[in-house]
Amino acid sequence: MKKCELLVIIQQTQVKPVLRFIDKIEYMMINYPLKEGKIIQPFGRDASDDPIYKEFYKIFDYKHCGIDFDTEIGTNVYAAFSGIVVRAENHEGMGNVIGIRNGNLVGLYAHLSEIGVILGQLVSTGDLIGKSGATGKACPKPHLHFELRDLTKSSLKEMVFEPIFEKEIDRYKDTFTYTVNNKNTQKTLRSLSKLYFGTQNYWELIKIANGFDFDESIVLEEASEIIIPNYN
Repeated sequence: MKKCELLVIIQQTQVKPVLRFIDKIEYMMINYPLKEGKIIQPFGRDASDDPIYKEFYKIFDYKHCGIDFDTEIGTNVYAAFSGIVVRAENHEGMGNVIGIRNGNLVGLYAHLSEIGVILGQLVSTGDLIGKSGATGKACPKPHLHFELRDLTKSSLKEMVFEPIFEKEIDRYKDTFTYTVNNKNTQKTLRSLSKLYFGTQNYWELIKIANGFDFDESIVLEEASEIIIPNYN
């Protein structure tokens, strides 16, 4: 099946989209983000009595929302699946964090010492994306926190799910629907492009996917459903 994409060409720190047609991805598999590393904290671990993690995991009913790997600072971190970089920032709890989206799934790589990608960059499975570290308040010792989120869910608590490596993920969807919520910020095609593609340059792809005839600056109607296409 063919569909339209915006091919991203990286030139220094600029991201330039170009329209083309490619094959649609039908399934997703998650690889390990490290060449080696022992799991020291599994998904769902009860952190209700943990003096460090308790506050950060309150929103998840005090359950660990990802998988932690024991690493030394500076260990290479690799993309667990192909996608587009939608987060490359510093977070209070997660420290330096990278978010990579493919379809409805986002993979987070947290507590990094170095971020080696930029927003809107396309990465392939196994690409070097950063170095592990001990950044962020929810990091008592060096480790890599890897987390998966499903963007079809409405709340952060519902979004997180257990990563099962080297097996097909049955909840993967190439596209998904976003319901417009203008309560905190007014949503436009440009702002949705920034949220789901890491850069404002993909607004036209969202426009094409939905058959809209208005431009990127028009505020979207509250509660309207917007198809979010994949980057590929």
